[in-house]
Amino acid sequence: MPTNPNMRALSAARAGPAGKKAEGQVGQRIASEASNQFLNGLSMLKEMFQDFRSSDRFFKAKAGIIGGWAFISLVSIVIACPGQGVKTADLGARVIVLPNADRPKASPALLVSNTDDDPWENVIFTVNGKYKAIVDKVAPGGDVTLTPKNLLGPTGPMPGDERFVSAEMKTNDGKAELVKNGQAVGE
Repeated sequence: MPTNPNMRALSAARAGPAGKKAEGQVGQRIASEASNQFLNGLSMLKEMFQDFRSSDRFFKAKAGIIGGWAFISLVSIVIACPGQGVKTADLGARVIVLPNADRPKASPALLVSNTDDDPWENVIFTVNGKYKAIVDKVAPGGDVTLTPKNLLGPTGPMPGDERFVSAEMKTNDGKAELVKNGQAVGE
């Protein structure tokens, strides 16, 4: 076969070194690179979606089954995890208020755990602004369970059907809010 005289071979090699772009400010370069990475990821997701759309129905069924299994497994793990109390940052207190979503029919009670490395001394618990309980010392890792029977107010013990709407504790080291609006206070 004769060669076409109008065709010629071209080389992709550069005749000289490539010119370096002037570098911008660091913030501009980071923003540019982040934008490039985001657009590359978006492009890859679009390609995966197009490949999925063009696949056969059996592949789609398999993907649906695996996705459903993963979703159900994740939901099962979340449901199976036991409810945990909330640790207040001030004094290392972990609080569980009953009744709660996990135990809606439980009698009113407040469980306070000392998760700190130091003991709490001269602890005064105040519930709903008027009922108090005093504990001399709570060792590290120790628990105190407050029930209406051991909380005293100006007119006597706390009524058994009254819920824990607010609670705070004071120690020699400071004070911490434990319950606000019937919910344990977070970190």
